[in-house]
Amino acid sequence: MKSHQEYSELVAQAEKAVAAVKDPDLKRIAFQKVLDDLLASSASKHAPSAAPKRREATDQPKPKSTFRGPKAYIAELLKEDFFKKPKTISEVKAELENRGHHIPLTSLSGPLQRLCQERSLRRQKLKASGNKQTYAYSAW
Repeated sequence: MKSHQEYSELVAQAEKAVAAVKDPDLKRIAFQKVLDDLLASSASKHAPSAAPKRREATDQPKPKSTFRGPKAYIAELLKEDFFKKPKTISEVKAELENRGHHIPLTSLSGPLQRLCQERSLRRQKLKASGNKQTYAYSAW
């Protein structure tokens, strides 16, 4: 709670800030705005920091979070045996597009690599034509 002296100091600051304004209506509006800003900044300085809320223990389990995004979409394909036969990144992209997930090719390489590192998928180098190197992804 603010003391009378604190309010007086804030009012004096606001009056000083608008002293050069000649138009009385504009001066009144500017004064209100400056004072509001001063009061808000003063309140935030003096407000106690909010303690993090604890999740209360209940009998209900925490709801499962449904992850979305390229990795989740690829994992979905994996569950449905899409990777039973080796697939290129372009084939993965095409299948995701068939399912309504339009993801750029560049955004698929990272999730595919992570799934390989997690041993969900395996990656094999294909015979390259020219300088281009391609990989095929399949289920373990």
